[in-house]
Amino acid sequence: MNKDFISAKEYAAKYNLHPRTVQKWCAEGKIEDAFKFGASWAVPDRAPRPKDNRYKTGDWVGYRKRERKSMMNNKERVEE
Repeated sequence: MNKDFISAKEYAAKYNLHPRTVQKWCAEGKIEDAFKFGASWAVPDRAPRPKDNRYKTGDWVGYRKRERKSMMNNKERVEE
């Protein structure tokens, strides 16, 4: 490959990702200027890692535990 581009596998190793994740990001257009080269993806060598949009802090952390605890407390109140 050209020196300006690397494979999806090399990009994944560079950022400690799974190669399938990189392929998916390329297909979704999250990595700019990436293009399909036969069956592989060519990713610009200096392409930044896309932003991770998952919730990591705030009100969503541990919400299932709080929700379950709330449900259990409501169930006890109804039974009384």
